[in-house]
Amino acid sequence: MSFQSIQNSSATKLKKKFLAKTIAAALIATPLVGYAAEESEEDKANIDDVIVVTAQKRSQNVMKVPVTVDSISAETIKQSGSIMLSDIDKFIPGFDFSDGDVTQAGVTMRGVSSPNISVGGDPSTATFFDGVYLPRAAQNVLFSDMQRVEVLKGPQGTLFGKNAAMGVVNMIPNAPQEEFEGFIKGSFGTDNLQRLEGMVNFGITDNVYLRINALNNTQDGYIDNVADSPLNMGEKVWDAGEKDHQAARVALKWDVSDKTNILLSYDWDKLDQAPGAAIGLSEYAENPRDPFADTFANDVVNGGESRDMTATTLKFEHEFNDQWSMMFTTSYREWETNNRIDEDGTQDITRYLDTDNHEDSDIFYNELQVNYNSDKFNYVGGITYSKEDVHQTTYINVTTDTVARLVTGDLNGQVKGVVEGEVYNGLDQAGLIDMAGGDVDTAAALYACTLQGAPDPTACIGQVSFDDVVNQAYDDSGLEMDHIWNADEWANTLMAMGMGVDADFVRQTGDLTYDLAALEFGEALIFGPSFSGMMWSENFINNGEFTSYGIYSDFDFQLTDKWNVFFGLRYSEDEKDFSWEVSETQFAQVRPGVSNVLFPPREELWQSKTWSKTTGRLGTGYQINDDHMVFASVATGYKSGGFDSLNSPHSEADGSIIIDPATGEPVDVSFEPEESVNFEIGYKGVLFDSVRTTFAIFHNILDDRQTSKNSKQPDQAQALPTIVNEDMEIDGFELGMDWQVTDTFVTGFVTEVRSTDIETEEFYNDVGTLIPAGSSSSDTNTSYTLKADWMPDLGFGTTVVHLDYVFRENDRGAIIGEDEWVNEIPHYFDDTELLNARISWISESDAIEIGIWGKNLMDNRYSGAPGGRTKDILGTGYTSVNRGLEAGIDIQYSF
Repeated sequence: MSFQSIQNSSATKLKKKFLAKTIAAALIATPLVGYAAEESEEDKANIDDVIVVTAQKRSQNVMKVPVTVDSISAETIKQSGSIMLSDIDKFIPGFDFSDGDVTQAGVTMRGVSSPNISVGGDPSTATFFDGVYLPRAAQNVLFSDMQRVEVLKGPQGTLFGKNAAMGVVNMIPNAPQEEFEGFIKGSFGTDNLQRLEGMVNFGITDNVYLRINALNNTQDGYIDNVADSPLNMGEKVWDAGEKDHQAARVALKWDVSDKTNILLSYDWDKLDQAPGAAIGLSEYAENPRDPFADTFANDVVNGGESRDMTATTLKFEHEFNDQWSMMFTTSYREWETNNRIDEDGTQDITRYLDTDNHEDSDIFYNELQVNYNSDKFNYVGGITYSKEDVHQTTYINVTTDTVARLVTGDLNGQVKGVVEGEVYNGLDQAGLIDMAGGDVDTAAALYACTLQGAPDPTACIGQVSFDDVVNQAYDDSGLEMDHIWNADEWANTLMAMGMGVDADFVRQTGDLTYDLAALEFGEALIFGPSFSGMMWSENFINNGEFTSYGIYSDFDFQLTDKWNVFFGLRYSEDEKDFSWEVSETQFAQVRPGVSNVLFPPREELWQSKTWSKTTGRLGTGYQINDDHMVFASVATGYKSGGFDSLNSPHSEADGSIIIDPATGEPVDVSFEPEESVNFEIGYKGVLFDSVRTTFAIFHNILDDRQTSKNSKQPDQAQALPTIVNEDMEIDGFELGMDWQVTDTFVTGFVTEVRSTDIETEEFYNDVGTLIPAGSSSSDTNTSYTLKADWMPDLGFGTTVVHLDYVFRENDRGAIIGEDEWVNEIPHYFDDTELLNARISWISESDAIEIGIWGKNLMDNRYSGAPGGRTKDILGTGYTSVNRGLEAGIDIQYSF
């Protein structure tokens, strides 16, 4: 039995050409009905023998499309055990999808990632599902009954428009069809993996078809969370990596006539699983500096990640005649997400901080597309309109114990200020400041040498500073408090303030001495230990109304039988209305007189701005012969500007509105749009009658890239994700090859090599250090995936062996602004190596398939992106780690 008969039982028999034999069959995908132009007669005859894509909004053989596009088929998805975009990125050079939080995941295309935490911004790579644009938190969906996934690299603004500055991810589910078919599948594996999937397709009448599919995916965690905190009050404590995700789809297709069809679909998605684990690296963590231990402790209260999402989509397709056709798509998608995660990586109640992001949003998306096709000319044009309403509340939650620790730091600073004044007065009274000509550092050095009895009193100059003397005096005073609720430390501080009490008195009187100090200093934030264990919450409230318009036209001229040129233009306009508000902490009702400690209250403020841009593309393709083609293109891309949801036009000091003196209006805090230009040349063909090859070289210029960095401004209490603009130039090449070694063995690889130059504006990093504007260059980064498929003849049924090895060179050394502590994270700068395999057996009737699989067979473990939002204020940093070796079994029954 051939690969094709295994992977597409409805396909025609194997053709003579290599592309039609095995490699194409391994990636086969059925064209979208009603899309754009009709295929040529040759393409129609061989439609089961080519990889069909809709990269140019028309059905085409991928080997004859003069753009860089990768297509991942349903068979590849099955053989690799993939259920999300993060599972298939290894097969696509230049493409990466983060495998962390589902609701805050993001695409990286050719080294450019998309910040995905602010509802006021957009990704740099557009994601589509069934032809409909997916915003931020809706991007990551389960592959339930997926036909194929296409990834287009480089600016795709002309045809796909909205936020496609770096590329497009296009997920295409299977549509209802006339034939009765279905399957039931179960996957069971490591960490109690239980994955159940089913599909049924049947005709209701001669021209009405229904397709229903569903997928349920659950799995236990891989690191035990041993947090035992009374704060949780019996709520579930999630282990790292616990999964619980379900999805279902119902699609109804009506062939009104041989020229017209209507497709109505309803998608449902529900997620309720563990939040991203904060594996602590500080001395206060469960396993300090060892992220790969078997246990960790996150005491986040009622933590978890959830999403409830539904979508209804209607498509109307009509062919006017042999040349003209149209398609109208309208869709309404809504979702609610919650994502509450630990931000300190400990279960220390005095160092507790979590963030809780709630989003309730919806999008109404519409597109009208018109197509014309003839032997010499193809045209695709249309208009798009979308309206998105976003509502986000971001809570920053701490304990009162943590607030008391922050107050401790402020009091320590005040006490140290008193010591500094006393040191200065002592140097002045000793005449050392006059002797040093007013230079306090020189005076301090003279004092140090005198104290040490040095024969030369000037020997300490340059070796000892004024700050050194102050710090030594402060340390010697014993007044440094770790926490004001430590009775001994608090008693020492009270004595220094002139309040002569001892530690026993502090213990016996409870809150009394704290209340007296609060009255003395007029500061209600000084409160006693009776408030321990209570929650203190502050929030950012954001609302947005986003309206997007687009009109596009794309022309493709067949100048000769071998040579075509294409060009297109699109006008895009994005209007955004956005608001910020911070309410007062509810703890003020418990402790009158207190106010926010992290962010001052801010009255609601709206800002509006409109961005527009005309983008285009120009390219050509030359078909050397049936087996070889070359192409070249230049394309521009655009992503609208936006608003940073956590950084508003309000003062951080008191929450008042900052007025621009030039306009008399609130200061404009919008960030600039991204603009990209991409130059590309490439080759597609079959070498030596057996090696299917795709190759592309590109140069990309990206201005004002919007990147998210944890930043702690001088007047901020803690670090926040902040949009920083960067300019980038990226050079690289991508290569994919599949070699049919024998009739039963295929091997191949995909690889990318990329170098990047970055220029960034100045910003404060996560510990408050000002990083000046500067530039960095990454070394050439290489990533590749090796893969092999073998079909040994065992004499009964059919056996398929799949193997892939993934290598990703680490490029984190080029990140600008990371603090020194990041350099100590174990295996953070390691290259990634993963080995995966699957062996499956298919019965003679194709009804039963059994597969045994393994992922990360070398059990390699790596540290993920660091979390430093609490590093400066609480001394706590954390990371994440990947899941280790996984293994399991698949059983599928098809009917």
